[in-house]
Amino acid sequence: MNKTKLLFIDSKVENYNYLISQVDPQTKTVILQPNQNGIDQISQSFGKCLDVETIHIISHGETGTLYLGNSILSLNNIHQYSESIQKWSKCLSADGEILIYGCQVASGQSGRKFVRQLHQLTGANIAASETLTGNVSRGGNWNLEVIFGQLKSALAFTPEVRASYPGVLANIVVDTTNDVVDNNDGVTSLREAIIEANSTPEDDTIQLTAGATYNLTISGSEEDDAATGDLDIVAGGGEITVISQGEEKAVIDAGGESGINDRVFHVLEGAALQLENVEVTGGLVTGDSGGGIFNRGTANIINTTISGNSTSVNGGGINNSGTVSISNSTITSNSNNSGGGGIHNFLGIANISDSTIGNNSAISGGGILNNTGTISINNSTISDNSANSGSGGGIQNLGTTDYLLGIINISNSTITGNLADSGGGIYNLGTTNINNTTISDNSASNDGGGIRNLSGTASIDNSTISGNSAGIGGGILISGITSINNSTISGNSAGLLVAGIYIFGTANISNSTIIGNSSVSAANGITVGGTATVTSSIVSGNANDDVGITQSADIFTSGNNNLIGTVDGLAINSFNGDRDQVGVTNPLLGELADNGGPTLTHLPLSNSPVIDAGSNPNTLTTDQRGQPRVAGAGVDIGAVELQPTQEIMGTAEADFLNGTIEQDSIFGLDGNDVINGLDDDDVLFGNRDLDTLNGDAGNDTIYGGRDDDLVFGNIGEDFLRGDRGSDSVFGQEGNDIAFGGKDSDLIDGGFGNDSISGDLDSDTLIGGQGIDTLTGGEDADIFELAVGEGLDIITDFVPQQDIILLDKSAFTAITSDSGTGFSVDAEFAIVTSDFDAETSEAVIVYNSNNGKLFYNANGTAAEFGSGGEFANLTNIVSISEDDFLLRG
Repeated sequence: MNKTKLLFIDSKVENYNYLISQVDPQTKTVILQPNQNGIDQISQSFGKCLDVETIHIISHGETGTLYLGNSILSLNNIHQYSESIQKWSKCLSADGEILIYGCQVASGQSGRKFVRQLHQLTGANIAASETLTGNVSRGGNWNLEVIFGQLKSALAFTPEVRASYPGVLANIVVDTTNDVVDNNDGVTSLREAIIEANSTPEDDTIQLTAGATYNLTISGSEEDDAATGDLDIVAGGGEITVISQGEEKAVIDAGGESGINDRVFHVLEGAALQLENVEVTGGLVTGDSGGGIFNRGTANIINTTISGNSTSVNGGGINNSGTVSISNSTITSNSNNSGGGGIHNFLGIANISDSTIGNNSAISGGGILNNTGTISINNSTISDNSANSGSGGGIQNLGTTDYLLGIINISNSTITGNLADSGGGIYNLGTTNINNTTISDNSASNDGGGIRNLSGTASIDNSTISGNSAGIGGGILISGITSINNSTISGNSAGLLVAGIYIFGTANISNSTIIGNSSVSAANGITVGGTATVTSSIVSGNANDDVGITQSADIFTSGNNNLIGTVDGLAINSFNGDRDQVGVTNPLLGELADNGGPTLTHLPLSNSPVIDAGSNPNTLTTDQRGQPRVAGAGVDIGAVELQPTQEIMGTAEADFLNGTIEQDSIFGLDGNDVINGLDDDDVLFGNRDLDTLNGDAGNDTIYGGRDDDLVFGNIGEDFLRGDRGSDSVFGQEGNDIAFGGKDSDLIDGGFGNDSISGDLDSDTLIGGQGIDTLTGGEDADIFELAVGEGLDIITDFVPQQDIILLDKSAFTAITSDSGTGFSVDAEFAIVTSDFDAETSEAVIVYNSNNGKLFYNANGTAAEFGSGGEFANLTNIVSISEDDFLLRG
């Protein structure tokens, strides 16, 4: 491409086809599809492009957030896309520009920070809107008020197109919380918005006010047009999206026992509903299913809470007989008197990702009941649910071979703290596949504390079953068919017998570790009352015997290469192969800990007898953690393969370097490198040129090196240095130590109690949340402070040189004009005691005796209202209003 202009438009934008038809034909237009990741779609559209002059992005937005396809790009997750976004810069010309049209994307402190990070990642000049974008009569405009860099490009649409476009990038705006149907009152209720959206075939987006509560008060039943009772979504109305824009969720409340005696939403067959950033509560249904939502069509639930709903039948929170996708959401405190306290899936398809199903209750399937449907659960938590007198505290999966099996696929998830009579974590009669998942601290009063596989088929791979308890079979009780590979069964307990794995059916166990399980009787590693084969596994360090057989007719077979502790009498001949190690009661493993990967594991010590003594019957390429399965002279016995320390070197070109889940030292050398440490405690060196360094998990040490670098600590307690060049250093999560180094840097501590230093030259320091210590160092520095996020301790403030930056979107009581000082003199005062600060008429108050800075949000009234101490100048200097810069 040569001096190309690109326009990306989300298909959920109202009348997007009209906007596309009015674009300059020399501008290449890409429509972002609703069922795909929008950031990926943008990256893939560049292809082998060169010299893109302007990128226009048109989508729905909110503060610090863009909605792109089925994904959200926000201040909270932009680091996850840093590699992809940085590649955009390779397609941009030297003075390339990005124009962002989403509503209010750049509003407030977090919005500006989001746009600034895009500017830093891409190197582009960027403009974005801090107000509603679109038609003036609906409160919109086409001004892109926040600009980083110098902008030359015109907007994507002519003044005539902008004037004629009827919508805003927020669609139907609900401007009353009352539940009313009255076309003549001049306002739009949620119920009216649903009725309007149902009446047209186009997709519609209904915008609610963040933090507002919409009480449903119009009772009624036996109708499906949303006029009374629940909010019906009907076929033929396109996809209806209900969204609240802002940090707080809008609440839609059906009133519970004193309400409309109906659920909140009913999605009919052929209809489609998407919920974003809302809370659905107070649904109450008698004699039918689906307390909060009954879905017979298609439902997409994003960043939403379903709570406090109930029904006398199935699905306290959600009853699904269609297709439902749940992401970044919470299903909590729902209940029913039958099955599926949180979710009941009957002959439907449910996809759950990045969500929490917690504190729900039912007779069976406290969290989820899958009744002959299909459920996929990824990167989610099923916790603290209860099956009051039945089975499956976390999940119950039903199905019969002569009808239709229920299928559940669980990956990268946690099932913990659930309670039932049988199957505290999972109760299975269908097909359950578990991968990269932790099942811990569940309990069953009878059997199967972690998992009860009654008559179904279960596969457990790369997972940890730990800390579960039951009367019998604390970890797993098997009556069906089960395979266990690359997994850890550790620290489970039983009140009566068999704490680890109790097998009455058929089990095949390979490359697994079974250790530290205990009960008062029987073999607590594995006891077989059916048929079992064990290969290349550790069964040692359990209470009483490690392996046992209930009667001589049972079949317990060694596939060889096992390490076994003690064996009871009937099992004495099961482990007699040439490569079995029997009688080893201490396999020399570390404690159950985070050794990398998604689950806790036991790492072999360097002198463990399991090293290079195993086999690989299933030709596994990785161990439980995702590390190479063959490292050294052979395969290790058990779930974990001990790895050598890694040193990774870049080249003189631009490199993309990933660490491993062990400790790494990674050197970028020359070129604009992207370096990701991944898990464990890594040391990263960017060296020369413009590098992006991500520590990821672990306590990392990161050096940017020369030139202008982006440094992200991510998770853990990290040590970060920008070094030379104008660097941007982000501590993110954990208690970090961060230095800007030479040249003018931006240092943002993020979450945690951080120590950040600008070091040399003029720097900008942002403490973020927590109690942070800020040291500007040499030259004139800017200390950007906030209120309500903790306390910033400034150690070396120099009056008339350094600046304290206050954003009026955070310090809302300030009315002075933006710029240096306070245009309203009375808004800044200096006092000599904290008591005087409380009752001062000023908004910003400095105690010259102890260096404390206060935000006095409620004037002369006692205490500080929503404010309080937000900073402390520990060198107790004399400051004036000229040391402040107001923004916003």
